[in-house]
Amino acid sequence: MKKPTRTRLAFFAVGILILTVLSVLGGACSSKPEATPTPTRTPRPTEAPPTATALPTQAPPTDPPTAEPSQTPTPKPTATPAATLTPTLDPNVIVPARDPMVSPLTGMRPADPTVLERRPLAVKIPNEQAAIPQTGLGEADVVVESRVEFCMTRYTAIFQSQDVPRLGNIRSARLIDVELPVIFDAVLAFSGSVEPVRQKLYQSDIGDHILEQALNGPSFFRDPNIPVPHNLFASTATVWSILAQKGWNKRPAPAAGWVFSEAVPPGGSAAHRVDVPYPEYKVAWTYDAGSGRWQRSMNGQPHVDKADGKPLTAADVIVLGANHVPTLIPEHGEELTDGPCSNRSVEIQLWGEGPVTILRDGQVYEGKWLRPERHAPFRFVDAGGSDIPLKPGNSWWQVVPLDMEVKVS
Repeated sequence: MKKPTRTRLAFFAVGILILTVLSVLGGACSSKPEATPTPTRTPRPTEAPPTATALPTQAPPTDPPTAEPSQTPTPKPTATPAATLTPTLDPNVIVPARDPMVSPLTGMRPADPTVLERRPLAVKIPNEQAAIPQTGLGEADVVVESRVEFCMTRYTAIFQSQDVPRLGNIRSARLIDVELPVIFDAVLAFSGSVEPVRQKLYQSDIGDHILEQALNGPSFFRDPNIPVPHNLFASTATVWSILAQKGWNKRPAPAAGWVFSEAVPPGGSAAHRVDVPYPEYKVAWTYDAGSGRWQRSMNGQPHVDKADGKPLTAADVIVLGANHVPTLIPEHGEELTDGPCSNRSVEIQLWGEGPVTILRDGQVYEGKWLRPERHAPFRFVDAGGSDIPLKPGNSWWQVVPLDMEVKVS
């Protein structure tokens, strides 16, 4: 038998090497991709890579702790110039961006213009049986109600124009709070959060102006006559004083692109009621022609402010449709549950665009909300792309899933 030559041995070795490489590649191609903690339907606008920041040491949380799934931090965005408002606005339309004496949140001229110099507060307030009626919601410039786990909703209440001596109760943040403080250029005040959500908050571009109770105890107080965790409150005057000490209490530059008008704008249709069928507490707003305002009820009962017992009302009710994506983050417990009322944290994608329904002065206007970039003005526009003016005053935002059937009558 002839011995193999060196040439044959070389070819034989190369063949084995090729087979080995093909085997490895084949195994890699057949492996399944891992699930991501926050699946995304709507891509975020282009953002810069994240900047590494150390998370502050957290004291024991107010809400029950949960296990921490693998989590990818939200990248820090690159600031972009503010978009120009529609140049063909009616001269009677109020454009806060052009008048420093007008509140960008309400379209009104406050009696004390110095309140416009203070940084808005975005405060987390729950909507559950132990917290109802809440205290101080009637004094907010804007209240954003959005879905959370277990079919419940929670509020992010925005304060600037008015003071509240007792506000609350105050509870934990959610993923939507990565977005809302940017829109209002607000400081986020909350009791705590599950660790994956907390990471996203601190590692985002709002991470340097967060007021978490566990790390800022003097900003809050507890009522000893109410059981924990429903007894945490704050005074806005105290919070703004603490923000001043931190160097945070500066005139805001909100990404607020909405405009206002005293006169009822054309293009609307008559409406006297809107029903928002959140699973836990069904919300209805009914128009009161005498006051020119919308009155709020939940599950058929008037929703009142505990501070004065008066019904909560709004100059504008704004229903925003947005993608709601369940994540792999459990807000309660360690095991994820499924079904329409699971314990999964919900990512509400307030970027890009979506449908909007605006109710003011007994009229309803249909259009869409726009947020093409993280720091671009958040606008409400009609089918032609012109801004829909809001009525000067406070507003409530009802953020709903795209498939929720909101009824206007």
